[in-house]
Amino acid sequence: MRHLATTYLILTLALASNAQSWEIGLMGGGSNYHGDLAYNIVPKETKLSGGAFFKYNFNEFWAIRPTISYFQITGSDANFDEYYYRNLSFKNNIYEVGSIFEFNWQPFSNSSIHETTTFYGLLGIGAFKHKPQAELDGQWYDLRAHNTENKSYKLLQINVPMGVGVKHALTKNMIVGIEAGWRKTFTDYLDDVSTIYTNLDDLADTHGDVAAKLADRSWEVSESGLPLSSAGEMRGDPNFKDWYFQTAFSISYRFTPIKCPF
Repeated sequence: MRHLATTYLILTLALASNAQSWEIGLMGGGSNYHGDLAYNIVPKETKLSGGAFFKYNFNEFWAIRPTISYFQITGSDANFDEYYYRNLSFKNNIYEVGSIFEFNWQPFSNSSIHETTTFYGLLGIGAFKHKPQAELDGQWYDLRAHNTENKSYKLLQINVPMGVGVKHALTKNMIVGIEAGWRKTFTDYLDDVSTIYTNLDDLADTHGDVAAKLADRSWEVSESGLPLSSAGEMRGDPNFKDWYFQTAFSISYRFTPIKCPF
């Protein structure tokens, strides 16, 4: 029995000594997007984002961070004079999972010989689910379901998270930080705008009048009250994929080893 207790104590201390490699934390901040409805970031379109993460610190320089996140992005042609008559707008709720590597510029750990503050870079791989929507007469509609782009694009996509940040250890356990992250995507449909206008009469016949109204909303601002587009005219630019962004604060708890009382 004494040997069993000794073995258990040794294993417990061995596992505890490695506990400082683990963190758990939360992030919260603002999100935005870049695409056909925003060739520049529009501050007033910033929406809330947040997430939770685990982190495994390989050493004082490298860590991996599995993360679950939520973002909302919006965009509107009303923010740009040159796109006033196109008059499209959208919102999109994005749910993301990812694994992100962090690299610390200074050695960072709970050791007294290392720094308590460091800048860091991040790069990883992720997957996200999204659903672009638009409001018409006080009701929100799923744009893909109404075939406004005449294309059944995928709502489940992959991305490449990247960015920079700075973090500070308030204590050996509590760490706070701020981070700017970019998400490179491989889709041009976060905003449901990419290629050409379809024939609105054909669209109304197959998907209803609401679909035609959502596909070309110039009728809302034209003097005649009629849509201004013709089938085959450019509705968006498929050569540039959409991005979304996050600036967030983080707080995490770093597990420290249990010290032997003897």
